Amino acid sequence: MSILDFSNENQMLFDPGYSASVARVSGNIEYMYSAFLNIPSLKQKRFQFSVLYPKILKAIDLNAAFYLGCMLWGVYLKGNPDKEIVNNPCLNTEFNDDTFYEVDFLFDFIKEGFNRDAKYYLNKTFEINPLYLKILKLYREFLSLNKGFINTEKTNDILLPESLKKTDEAGLKTIYETILKSVKEDNLEILFKISNIIV
Repeated sequence: MSILDFSNENQMLFDPGYSASVARVSGNIEYMYSAFLNIPSLKQKRFQFSVLYPKILKAIDLNAAFYLGCMLWGVYLKGNPDKEIVNNPCLNTEFNDDTFYEVDFLFDFIKEGFNRDAKYYLNKTFEINPLYLKILKLYREFLSLNKGFINTEKTNDILLPESLKKTDEAGLKTIYETILKSVKEDNLEILFKISNIIV
C-alpha cells in the first residue's frame, strides 16, 4: 500500500510507498561486499570489484535517498497533527543497538572502506557526497530520538532532530508532492531535489 491508493483523513501511512524502490536494489551492500571479500584470488577480486562498483554506487545513492525520504516523510507527518499512523512494522518491537547497524555500516563504508578498496582494486577515487554523510548522521539521530519508532502510533509521537530545518505549509506541500512523484515514478532519487528543505 502507498499514498497512491490510500486515502483517510484521520490516518497516515507509516511508509508512503518507498518499499518498492528499495526492493529494487540489487542486494544489500553488506551482502554484496561480504561475498566479494570471500574471493581468494586477487585477479578475480579485481574483476569482481569492477562488476560490483557501479552496483554499489547505485545502492549508496538509493540508500541515502531512502534515509532522506524517511526524514522528509517524518517532517510531513509531524506537520499533520493528531492523525493515527497505520502499518508501522516497528510498533511494539524491541529497540536496541542493532537498530543502528545498517545506517552505521553505510556511514563507515562510504566514509572510509569503499574509497580504500576502489583505489586498491580499480585505481579509482570514490568521492563522498558530503550531503550523504549529513543525511546519515541526521537519520541516525532521527532513529534514536524515536527509539526505532517502536511506540509511534500517532503523528504527534514523531520527534524531529533540532538540527533539521523547520518548514512551513508551503514546504510541507512541496514535500508531499515530491514524495508522491517519487512513489509514482518509483524513483527515490527525486527526493534529493528537495533535500535543502530539511537538511
